[in-house]
Amino acid sequence: MVKFQFLLPVDGSDYSRVAVKHAIRMAEMYNAEISPIYVVDTRAHTDAKEIEEDTAIGQALIDDVQGQCKSHGIGVLEARVLAGSPYNEIIKEQKRIDASVIILGAYGAERAEGETIGSTAERVLRGARCHILLVRDKLENDQFYGNVMIPSDGSIDAGYAATFAASVAHRYHANLMACSMIRTGSKKDMLEAGQITDDVVALGKSKGIETGTLIWEGKPAVEILKAVVAKNIDLVVIGYTGKGKVSRWVLGSVSEKVARTAPCSVFVVKSALVERVYTVKEN
Repeated sequence: MVKFQFLLPVDGSDYSRVAVKHAIRMAEMYNAEISPIYVVDTRAHTDAKEIEEDTAIGQALIDDVQGQCKSHGIGVLEARVLAGSPYNEIIKEQKRIDASVIILGAYGAERAEGETIGSTAERVLRGARCHILLVRDKLENDQFYGNVMIPSDGSIDAGYAATFAASVAHRYHANLMACSMIRTGSKKDMLEAGQITDDVVALGKSKGIETGTLIWEGKPAVEILKAVVAKNIDLVVIGYTGKGKVSRWVLGSVSEKVARTAPCSVFVVKSALVERVYTVKEN
């Protein structure tokens, strides 16, 4: 059986270290291999000695990740220190190893005050052709996901995201919250939103997951972010593209805003490679 490939860019930051833990745990859950990479940013280093020193730092980080993977019985497909633009190298490496998921900290080693997402993470969010897990939590007491939210507009990507959210909730023994936002309080919108959340509840029930529902009126991204705080959500699983060819909920613009600004980790499901987000065998 071909294993899933998780690409894990690391930079030594606090959030990157937590992302390593998330990657290892998810690899255990989904029988995946991990490929850690460190990118020496040649835009920031022009001196040969600086590049050499940063390369050594990167190799030490990669060696540490390999050691952690080995101790958990996780296979490592490749482990590389690369040089160039972090975004470009991450995208090239994802294509080269055909990774299903990129797992990375939402912030880098140099986080500016008030920054909600690092520049590299934001570019990866928009440019990658695979699923993305942006890690924000501090993983206190090694607690992963207790409450998982799936915002849905009934689109194809949202449906894929709901299936994966239910899978995650099942494997992590988490609660699931089905969330649908409506722009108006019309009866038609309410009925449609109710059907969307009912479908997720049925999906959760089939896996024995406690599933709640939430329907709010307002701007989707704003209301989703409010709900994340109100419901103490640990992970948002959201489809990247919503209904319509032009509109992205219009889900792309909504998913990007949620991914950029949510206070918790966010898993963005993209329709490309979507069939490979699941494992064959359910636990």
